[in-house]
Amino acid sequence: MTTTKSRVPTQGVPSVDAATRHAADALESAGYEAIDVSLPHRTRSTWIVPATTAAGRVRVHIDPRSGATRIVDLDE
Repeated sequence: MTTTKSRVPTQGVPSVDAATRHAADALESAGYEAIDVSLPHRTRSTWIVPATTAAGRVRVHIDPRSGATRIVDLDE
């Protein structure tokens, strides 16, 4: 499992739709291709957004307050 911080904190992420867009943007910025983002869910302190890319399965963790993201590669 590899973890990559991929996005500079910007603004809060208040909704499922915002988390989905934010995750797709973070993956695209990190160079992932053929991105298919699944339904996000929120824990107390993190949005967790599962996704499948050309490189394999990943999860994007998003801080709902700052918008900071971390990509976790599940296939390594």
